[in-house]
Amino acid sequence: MHAAEGLITGLCALACVTPARAGNAVQAMPVDAFLDTLAVNTHVNYTDGAYANVRNVGDDLAWLGIRYVRDASPGSGAAPLSSYVYLAQRGVKFNFLMHENITQSIEEVTRLNTAVPGSVAAVEGFNEINNWPVSYHGLTGIAAGLAAQREVYTRIHDTQGFAGVPVYDLTGFEPKQVESRVNSADYANQHVYPQNGEQPTYEANGDTWMGNAINGLKKYQLPLVITEFGYFSSPQAGWYMLGVDEPTQAKGVLNGYMDAAAAGVKRTYVYELLDEKPDPQNKNDGMHYGLFRNDNSPKLVAYAIRNLTTILNTSTVQRTRVAATGALTYTLSGMPVSANSLLLRKKDGRFVLVLWNETRIWDRAKGTPLSSPPAEVEVDFGTTASRVDLYDPNVSEAPIASHRDVRKISVSVPDHPLLLEVTPGAPPRL
Repeated sequence: MHAAEGLITGLCALACVTPARAGNAVQAMPVDAFLDTLAVNTHVNYTDGAYANVRNVGDDLAWLGIRYVRDASPGSGAAPLSSYVYLAQRGVKFNFLMHENITQSIEEVTRLNTAVPGSVAAVEGFNEINNWPVSYHGLTGIAAGLAAQREVYTRIHDTQGFAGVPVYDLTGFEPKQVESRVNSADYANQHVYPQNGEQPTYEANGDTWMGNAINGLKKYQLPLVITEFGYFSSPQAGWYMLGVDEPTQAKGVLNGYMDAAAAGVKRTYVYELLDEKPDPQNKNDGMHYGLFRNDNSPKLVAYAIRNLTTILNTSTVQRTRVAATGALTYTLSGMPVSANSLLLRKKDGRFVLVLWNETRIWDRAKGTPLSSPPAEVEVDFGTTASRVDLYDPNVSEAPIASHRDVRKISVSVPDHPLLLEVTPGAPPRL
């Protein structure tokens, strides 16, 4: 469960993505691998709000094109095991948080994985122990959480049926004070909530929220997950944990998904699927993080995610014969320091070059959205591309422009992802 106090703070110089230089052959991430990084938090265990309708939860996930969720282990609330079984049978893969009764948590998770084999994608230690302290075998505070994590790690790896199921680390301890996660976690784990309506990775004042989180865990030499990330859609002015409007939420969430994937984060769980309860007077920030409103209507961020997954899942009937190596050589000219790129490759051999520019998107003094001129970037493919289609998932799943038989194109890169779907030209004859 989210708490504002769990924010990642500080500064770092990490750039999650290095723009392509002249002549670089960039290895593309398979589209399926990218789609598997997209995940979301749910609260199936909450039966006094929007999550009580588990059918809506399943429908919403399918509509978004997301199958990985993070939730409390069955038995942590009033929801019956059948609710989790229903979602698992629809293809949902769970990362389950442990509660203080570790034995009971593992028993419940085992029951689900037995009912629907493969439905448990990961198991995670305690959540934000700095905000919800735990006790363990006479220990309290951080020591209790770290000791309990070692037990979770050992018991999951010793449990029949969980071969290959990774253990995510607990959250809420200070990595600077803990030197090793050996025999404690398979994945390092962080929560990232950009403050003041700022961008995830780059802000003109020097704040780099996601970069700081990633840097802080590098010493563990483990793959990384981000199990909470997001923005709440309740526009606010001031300082610290500020809400934004729905269009800005959509920009921030999509940029965060892209930043994380480009930085090698295995999976990013946006907080959260649904606004849990009605809050018409905007008195409770926590009731506005959803991709869907409390009445289950999609916000702009939900439309943007659906557009993104639809674009990436669409393939041609005939595979592109070229680019068998999975790499594309291209040059980006005019990319500002605030801009990032990510190269993906579809099953049919086409490439998707994603460009986004993390200029300021929120005026915290006024509590209103900001817009900046797009960055004018020239893309040079080195050789002729037979087709380049441009998509803006924040607008539509349909292309906004198309080009044929081009070597170079100029694109206006906005403050959110722009997708260039590239069909390479035929290789030259020898």
